[in-house]
Amino acid sequence: MNNYLNQSGPTLIAGAVVGLVLITAGILFTALFPWLIVAGTVILAYTFWKLWVIYVKPVNQLKHWTQMIRAGDFEAQFSEHPKGDYQGIFKELQFIGEMLRSLSRDAESQLQKHTTHIRQKTRSLSILYDVASSINLSRSVDSLLSQFLHTITELIDAQVSVAYLVDDQEVELLTHINANEELVRINARQCLASTASGTLNIKLIKCSDSIKNKYFDGQDIYLLVVPLQYQETLLGAYNFYLRRSSLDDFDDYVELFTSIGRHLGAAIEKSHLDEEATTLSIMRERTHIANELHDSLAQTLTSIRFQVRVLDETLHQGDEAQTWAEMEKIEAAINEAHTEIRELIAHFRAPAIVANLISSIEQTIDRFRQVNDEIQVFFQNEWDDISLPAETEFHILRIIQESLTNIRKHSDASNVRIMLSSHADGRCSVLIEDDGVGFSEPKTSLHGGEHIGLSIMGDRARRFGGSLNVESEPGEGTRIVLEFECNNQTEKADNELESTRTHH
Repeated sequence: MNNYLNQSGPTLIAGAVVGLVLITAGILFTALFPWLIVAGTVILAYTFWKLWVIYVKPVNQLKHWTQMIRAGDFEAQFSEHPKGDYQGIFKELQFIGEMLRSLSRDAESQLQKHTTHIRQKTRSLSILYDVASSINLSRSVDSLLSQFLHTITELIDAQVSVAYLVDDQEVELLTHINANEELVRINARQCLASTASGTLNIKLIKCSDSIKNKYFDGQDIYLLVVPLQYQETLLGAYNFYLRRSSLDDFDDYVELFTSIGRHLGAAIEKSHLDEEATTLSIMRERTHIANELHDSLAQTLTSIRFQVRVLDETLHQGDEAQTWAEMEKIEAAINEAHTEIRELIAHFRAPAIVANLISSIEQTIDRFRQVNDEIQVFFQNEWDDISLPAETEFHILRIIQESLTNIRKHSDASNVRIMLSSHADGRCSVLIEDDGVGFSEPKTSLHGGEHIGLSIMGDRARRFGGSLNVESEPGEGTRIVLEFECNNQTEKADNELESTRTHH
């Protein structure tokens, strides 16, 4: 027993100690368990917070920034700059963002410049179109120049504008806007822009102090000179007083002003040519009237004067029967003169523009029949769908009228045939023939005689590219043939019609 106790005593003690420790540990674990939970929770929360700050938040910033960039907002920036592994990346991205912002601003600036340039070019093209169309529509070069003086004045915000015409080195004031008489008078001399000097270049010149102080309240004023020219000839000039800021893009306007100056210069030259053409037309018409009078009325009056002399001699002889015979001749001559005057008046009163050629020809034939009922006139029209320019129709009508006049006066014909024909080769013809006495060696010169009318008709035919052929033999009547290219004439007529529709 004692041995047993001696041997088991330490074991029991150890067991008791272990038991006590376990009991104590259990008691302690039970007491510390809530604190262990709290400590674990805190450690876990801290860990998640560090993960958010270091990794998740920068990634979200980066995602948001990229979305804004993709949406076109190149001004997007990072709200915070992280530290650690992402710091270098964010600095590089920030640099890229600044580059994108710079490129965006440059692109926007260039776009604005291009937009302004396109807008200015569009405005310039619109003005040039207006100039071109107005040249065709305007009947007065003065009103045309005045119109575009106002247009350019508004375009460049000029304070004073002046338009001049130059003729044989003489400068003539055409019109002005807001200019007083004194400024207009000293314009070229004081601002070094004499329009009579022959300059053909666009000039922008700073005006003298005396000009700006006296007329523009001390403002720095420039004079823009736009020459109005045809080829290398100066025909006029536009002068504009304006601030330099109104033409910041002066180089962009040079082409516009040059084109306007050349277009308006061409209009001035056209006006001069039209005046010359009108003068020439009047001279031709005067010559034509003189020829008509010489060929008709003058000869009749000469005949009357001769018959009056014969009547005087007959009266002195006391031959009553012969006296009455001569008086009847004089009366017939006077009636002939009266008829010729009526025909001339009818010809000269006829409009220069034929409303309808066929109907006008028929009216001419009707009038001829009323005066000359002993002559039969047959009219045949084979022109189908042929349109001719107004000038061509006028000359054709005149040729037919003059042919009928010659037939009445000289042919002693009984029948007349007028035929309008078109041919497969694109030519048209007008045939006028009679069965009268005819003649030999028809004279086509401009010198007097009974055939001067043929020369006049030939001249009319050449005016629209036609030809006139006269065939006649004594006792065989006379045949007059007018030929011309009607295809080309039709194209001209179509162009005239289209131009008229456009203008209207």
